[in-house]
Amino acid sequence: MNNTEYQRCTNCVMDTTAPKITFDDNGICDYCNNYYDNILPNWHPDEQGGELFAPILEKIKKEGKNKSHDCLIGVSGGADSSYLVHLATEKLGLRPLV
Repeated sequence: MNNTEYQRCTNCVMDTTAPKITFDDNGICDYCNNYYDNILPNWHPDEQGGELFAPILEKIKKEGKNKSHDCLIGVSGGADSSYLVHLATEKLGLRPLV
């Protein structure tokens, strides 16, 4: 049996029911700290992100030229992955194998 005292993150809803969760001295979980330290500084849903993504998109298209597909997308059938396929094909001009 787990003898860890129950604790909930002071920043989100995660708690000690999540296996291996840890908390800092301020009671913030490692999931939140990972987001603030690693994801947020690199998250650019604006023009900067578009500029950073453009060369990657061009490389994918170039390497996929004359092939039946230029990328791979895992699809669960849910709204998120279905919308990703829509964006890839209709907005980005990709030819994914789904």
